[in-house]
Amino acid sequence: MNQSDGENVNGSGDGRISDETLLARFIAGDQNAFTEIVDRYQRELYAFIIRYVGDQATAEDLFQETFIQLHRSAQMFDQQRRLKPWLFTIAANKARDFLRAAGRRPVQRLDAQPNGEDSGSLLDLVAGTSPDASTAAIMSEDAHRVREVLSGMSPIHREAIIMSFYQRLSYKEMAEILGVPLGTVKSRLHIALQNFARLYETRTGGSGNKQSADDAGAESK
Repeated sequence: MNQSDGENVNGSGDGRISDETLLARFIAGDQNAFTEIVDRYQRELYAFIIRYVGDQATAEDLFQETFIQLHRSAQMFDQQRRLKPWLFTIAANKARDFLRAAGRRPVQRLDAQPNGEDSGSLLDLVAGTSPDASTAAIMSEDAHRVREVLSGMSPIHREAIIMSFYQRLSYKEMAEILGVPLGTVKSRLHIALQNFARLYETRTGGSGNKQSADDAGAESK
């Protein structure tokens, strides 16, 4: 499910001007370049934040704060790196700070999409990582419990699932955003999937399927 880890910093692969070039133009005084960056990430970044904090109004505020910080800190950006992981790092830090200060967990739909669209659900996660078709069927029939389980997971495991299976970030991007080694990202996602399977089974009163949980974690690598 994850994107390829190897991407060219200077090109987008689709003929567009790269994010990094746009940021360099903004630093040089081109305000339109900054607007283009916002336009490119408006939907993707907002979707990430709203899944993280579970509240639309808060997500809108954090989205604005993220780009305000980017605007103010643009000259500090290492132009040999990619902009996207840095942008998501800012957003993730703001989301974590908000939840920590509020002392609460997300309360709204983690699979909600802006404008009511749905580009992914945890069914994608299960279908792509587990050979157990019955498990996937259970997930598709009980989205409410899926959301409850994700909301009840530890922040580091919830964010691993959101980043990998909802935002389709690569392991490399996740490592940059989370500030941890690549191996840590993989092991964290492995554990997150195992914990999800265990918690979901507990909530549904399942008889147990350790093999499915182990398979899910192994496939996530």
